[in-house]
Amino acid sequence: MISKVLVVGNGAREHAIVKKLSQEDVEITAAMSKLNPGIAKLCKRVELIDINDPLQFVQFKDHDLAFIGPEAPLSVGISDTLIELGVTVAAPVKALARLEWSKAYAREVLDRNGIKGNPAFKICKTEDQVSSFLDEYPDVAVKPDVLTGGKGVKVTGQHLLTRNETEAYAFDMIKNDGLVVLEEKLIGKEFTLQAFVDGTRLHYMPLVRDFKRAYDNDEGPNTGSMGSFSSADHDMPDLPEETIIKAKRIMQETMDAIREEVGPYKGPIYGGFMVTDDDTYLIEYNCRLGDPEAINVLSLLETPLTEVGYGMANGKLPVICFNKKATVCIYLVPEGYPVAPVKDQPIYVADGVQSELYFASVYDDSGVIKTTGSRAVALLAKGESVTEAREKVYNDIDKITGRLHFRTDIAKGIP
Repeated sequence: MISKVLVVGNGAREHAIVKKLSQEDVEITAAMSKLNPGIAKLCKRVELIDINDPLQFVQFKDHDLAFIGPEAPLSVGISDTLIELGVTVAAPVKALARLEWSKAYAREVLDRNGIKGNPAFKICKTEDQVSSFLDEYPDVAVKPDVLTGGKGVKVTGQHLLTRNETEAYAFDMIKNDGLVVLEEKLIGKEFTLQAFVDGTRLHYMPLVRDFKRAYDNDEGPNTGSMGSFSSADHDMPDLPEETIIKAKRIMQETMDAIREEVGPYKGPIYGGFMVTDDDTYLIEYNCRLGDPEAINVLSLLETPLTEVGYGMANGKLPVICFNKKATVCIYLVPEGYPVAPVKDQPIYVADGVQSELYFASVYDDSGVIKTTGSRAVALLAKGESVTEAREKVYNDIDKITGRLHFRTDIAKGIP
């Protein structure tokens, strides 16, 4: 019987995990690097620790189950540490989380196993290799081979305006990290496919699309995400079934390949995909739930999350059900985000908010919620259609006040 559950992380994704767990008869402990007031309110125990230091997790050895939200703790082996302590962990070990923390490794797994889904790419260890690839593919995505908090990838035409800028950025990556990954620039529609994995089987979650640009009409710099939506039928309205089948094939074949090479992957997996005029491609894997995608899908999850987590970790997923409703999630972020965000500014939540509210990167200053400079608050509403959910969530936006910015066009025009 599961009675004590540990959740690692302090963002909106972890707030969504904790909120779902709070609907069950379990004691929740939060291990956070910074105090998220929304998470703390729902937990019996809160520990402020360095969540990337394995030694600080010995204190949680009496817990039955653990969920790890962010990527950095996975990359340093916090899952491995907890498993050694006897805790059941609903997240992959470090060697399998390498799919996320090494972009080169992810491409190599697909390449050597004949999994169709890679764009043209080159793992470059010298400046000559960079120049040679750019001769053949002038438009590229430049990807560091280390975790960068979602801010390291730069694309020609958006962040890198000349070949000299592209080469300089790639050369810096080689100097700092020993290599850089160059990929042909893809143009198409992005979507997110997530799954719960028990080592062999994958249970796919509702498809989600997020909006990464800071301003309306997909303009401005990239962000962690400004919002997302999912449809009532759990598909995407503008994606053909063939595209979704291809994405699921890529993900399943990847899980099969790494099971043979490394071991069984157990935990959530996030695949960022793009469909172009000619095919469906993998952009990247995240070895965790997305943010804000976790907010969309967990709000629809009808199966107890402890059962899902325990099933993933022990190689036997339960029957998993999601509510057949649409969701729309909107992020409110500090003014100037992500380039020059205002910090330490108060946020006020008025009475009467009907949408689900999730705190992200904020802190409590003597009872006043304040911004840190990253994404601050997420609001989510559900409806029989995306249009209905969208109307509900935007009706609540003006109840959250402060020096905040949000996009007005998330899921606009989606039925």
